Amino acid sequence: MGARTNFELQDDKGSVWLYSHSGGDDKSMDFAKALEHARPRWGDTPYAIRMVVSHLIQDRLLDDTGYGLTSYEAGEENYDALSANFVTNTVNYEQDVFTFDEFVSKF
Repeated sequence: MGARTNFELQDDKGSVWLYSHSGGDDKSMDFAKALEHARPRWGDTPYAIRMVVSHLIQDRLLDDTGYGLTSYEAGEENYDALSANFVTNTVNYEQDVFTFDEFVSKF
């Protein structure tokens, strides 16, 4: 059984969804690390989103299972929703809204 979860990454045109088959248990911590990794590009949405995704999948980059990219929420969600908006630099998580800095500091 996996720890299925999704990460929504928004820009001004829509969303990219990263589906993880087993990344739910450490979702907030892993996302905070990925967001910190992308800090130099927070003002450059396409690069920031790519850096977040690359950081999250870095250990499984060439595997044929584990992660998927879609334009919609995929699979079963077993954890709290996480949505990052790269236009407003905010994260919605556990019914709270954080700035990127606040999210990185908290998790």
